[in-house]
Amino acid sequence: MTTHRTATPPRPGGDGGDARVAGTAPTGCPLTSRVFEMVMEPAGVHVAQARRTTVTVLSQWSVPDALAEDARLVVSELVSNAITHGSGDVRLRLWHDNYELRIWVTDDSAAPARRRRAGASDRGGRGLHLVARLSLRWGTADDGRTTYAVIPTLTEAPPCRRTTRSSLDPTC
Repeated sequence: MTTHRTATPPRPGGDGGDARVAGTAPTGCPLTSRVFEMVMEPAGVHVAQARRTTVTVLSQWSVPDALAEDARLVVSELVSNAITHGSGDVRLRLWHDNYELRIWVTDDSAAPARRRRAGASDRGGRGLHLVARLSLRWGTADDGRTTYAVIPTLTEAPPCRRTTRSSLDPTC
């Protein structure tokens, strides 16, 4: 069974893995954030479903295709690891604001995800290296139950103009 939930909450103060305090958008710019969550039984068929769902959600959020592809690969690796090495249901959470996309994958195992050195003939062992290359940062939280990755979606803060006609500047 798979369940989905979407929401548009206020920006959280922490992310269960990123110690930095949440910032604000440039003066006059509205800060928007979006959240999507899905819970999956630990079955291999749900990896493909998580990839497809991620691409669909990010398309609805107008995330550029190249970044959505990076996120799709990160989700694939993290969900695969949770199903293969974790225990219990797997929870995927996507969070996007004006500046970055955060991906969390949680299972019930307290053993944290770790990079390992794969040999030339090994069929696995490269996933977290890929996650590290595609994300700004990655790590574990919740005593090893959550693995997260952060992908920047803007290289610069958007320009904002002050206007007297509206408190929300549509140029951001």
